[in-house]
Amino acid sequence: MNTNTREYIEMYLAEAAQIASTVSRDAIVRMVEGLRVLRNGGGRLFFLGVGGSAGNASHAVNDFRKIADFES
Repeated sequence: MNTNTREYIEMYLAEAAQIASTVSRDAIVRMVEGLRVLRNGGGRLFFLGVGGSAGNASHAVNDFRKIADFES
């Protein structure tokens, strides 16, 4: 692996770690709890994607249906 590749990887991982350190763990817990309440209460989860984002929305729907047993 050349030096530029190694430097890029180190820079990428440092930036990812910096971003992850700013994420509120409490906010994640609240979001997960809200999703659990929604699913257990028979609620539905809607996704919206326009243009290229429609593919992301479609994949999210399938993941939530298959993995988390959500009506999406």
